[in-house]
Amino acid sequence: MRVEDLDFRVDSGVYAPAEDSFLLMDAIDLDRDDVFLDVGCGAGLLTLGAARIAKRVVTTDISLEAARNTLRNLKRNGLTHLCSVMQSDLLDSIPSAVLFSVIAFNPPYLPCDGATTDMDHALLGGAKGTELAERFIQQAIRHLRKGGSVFVVSSSLANIKDLKNVMVNCGLDIETVASLSVFFEKIQVLEGIQQ
Repeated sequence: MRVEDLDFRVDSGVYAPAEDSFLLMDAIDLDRDDVFLDVGCGAGLLTLGAARIAKRVVTTDISLEAARNTLRNLKRNGLTHLCSVMQSDLLDSIPSAVLFSVIAFNPPYLPCDGATTDMDHALLGGAKGTELAERFIQQAIRHLRKGGSVFVVSSSLANIKDLKNVMVNCGLDIETVASLSVFFEKIQVLEGIQQ
């Protein structure tokens, strides 16, 4: 997805796109027939890229500030007519009958280390780093069309084995579709395909 020519701004307190965001964007290959769900949209970079390609985009974030930031970025780029933006804890606000062909989440994926920062909500995924991503997978599978894909970002610092086990137990065929070594960790994008 190309985003070079977007009018894109990140508000204070909202997760700014970083290497993991761009790795996820590059790993997803959308087409015009896709109905896409971006969970944990942050400032909306993935949402904006998807809105230029997919038939329909829904985007959520638990942070009201992030949802508002995404909506403002969509407005700046004339893409609001293609997207629905909502504040939601993962997929809790998505009606059970709504299905997507592609669902993506760049979750907080670092294990808790005892230190605290103002951005812990965007960085820490639980004691082992995968608890939030595991809960996402369990919800996402109920909203995935047959043959659809779920993409999730994880770190070598987290317990990726547990995350992969949850994906397999949910009936997904999984593959690591992108990875990047950054400083002291390896960031991976896992794709799970519904059979």
